Amino acid sequence: MTSYLGVDAQFTLAASVAFSGVFALGVIFSILGSVKLKLAEALKIDDAKVGKLISALMFSCMIALLFIGPLTDALGYKVIALTGFALGAVCVWMLAGARSFGAALFACLLMGIAAMCVNVVGNDLGVKVLFGGGNAARASNLLNVFFGLGALITPLILAYLLAFLGYKKTVGLIGVILFIPIVYASFTAFPQPASGFEFSQVLGLLSNTAALMSGLTLFFYIALESTMAGFVSTYLKEHKFADKTANTLLSAFWISLMAARLTTAIFFSGQVDPAMLVPILGILVVIGIGIMVMASSPAMGVVGTLVTGFALGPIFPTLVGVAYLKTDAMNAGTGASMFSLIFAIGLLGGTLVPPLIGSYAAKSTLQKGLNIALVVAVALVVASCVLWLAIPPVQAAPAPVSAEVETQDVVIEPPVVEIEEAMPVGAPPAVTETVSESEAALVPEAPAVPEAPAAPAAPEAPAAPEAPAAPPAEGTQP
Repeated sequence: MTSYLGVDAQFTLAASVAFSGVFALGVIFSILGSVKLKLAEALKIDDAKVGKLISALMFSCMIALLFIGPLTDALGYKVIALTGFALGAVCVWMLAGARSFGAALFACLLMGIAAMCVNVVGNDLGVKVLFGGGNAARASNLLNVFFGLGALITPLILAYLLAFLGYKKTVGLIGVILFIPIVYASFTAFPQPASGFEFSQVLGLLSNTAALMSGLTLFFYIALESTMAGFVSTYLKEHKFADKTANTLLSAFWISLMAARLTTAIFFSGQVDPAMLVPILGILVVIGIGIMVMASSPAMGVVGTLVTGFALGPIFPTLVGVAYLKTDAMNAGTGASMFSLIFAIGLLGGTLVPPLIGSYAAKSTLQKGLNIALVVAVALVVASCVLWLAIPPVQAAPAPVSAEVETQDVVIEPPVVEIEEAMPVGAPPAVTETVSESEAALVPEAPAVPEAPAAPAAPEAPAAPEAPAAPPAEGTQP
């Protein structure tokens, strides 16, 4: 029995937990950027230390991914989901009540662990329960619409409530939002982890060409998304937009990104190879960033920004679906480990490339600095083409189950029934027992029936006719 979105009825709440996980990730990733001014004021720290808090969050995420994925495959979704939501809420409350930079730093380090718990559970669980587990790319696109919602709604809530409730109560309210999924995750039925999971399977992913190529492609993608998220408002200010207008257009960038993911989730039903879709979108990203680099007017800069956002939107979730397809990690019981690996590689791109662009822009302009992003976009197209054309999907191979079980046709032969030839009229009745040819060869020739004597009482009656000899058995000489 299935319900809406192809979710098995018993996993309806599990799908809700998956959506909540990616939504919580968007909240956690956006909260520091949303409260950095108030946080700096409360802790009396400068922008450099705020940057260290963000770096600590990203560093913690990369380290956490090394063990959260394998633990999810080994222990199942429930314990990791409950840990992620609970720890995320506690960390946000710690951040709200922090009175020193050290306390805020500790909260950010723990928050990275919470973020990756909800991230791994949300993305890996979602592709397993949505659409019957048969369309990972489509499911991932739908899931990550909720990531965008979390990242977009959090700044709006904070901006609206900070003036009324103050810093601590407003940030504390975000912690309550993260805590709510614990209520239904506690009694949710999740898909069971694969039996016989061994951590050696995780090490095997390190030599899996499809997983590594997916991670490299994601490296270029997250580098571009992080660059756009961090520098779009600055880029638009270079085009003489006011701060408020620039922030509004930044929101439009995120909306276009989410709209593209939702469109892909609705209309992408598997007729097109998802591996082919990624380089096509990458080409659109090259065009969009090219427009931004060459823009000679504010309007052209806005067009380039929105085109880039719309093209970037489906790349990450579609690429995740391709990774599942190329590695067959879902069937192997290592889906969470595979996702953790490629996401960790991707985070490296988000850590290394934006500072490089920022350093170049500091010596010139951000518009010129985006030439680096243009090169990264071209690299994304090349890497995704290799993933599409050079690495076949594992699911195309015959299922191994049929090869393991050998079956042999059983032929039941009916007993042989031999029918004797019709005897001539007047012949003695045939023996009813049938014999084979080999047995018939051993049967001696039947003796002739002796002539019956004439009856003395009736001399005038003719003598009885001579009885013919019995025919020889089959296979004997007459």
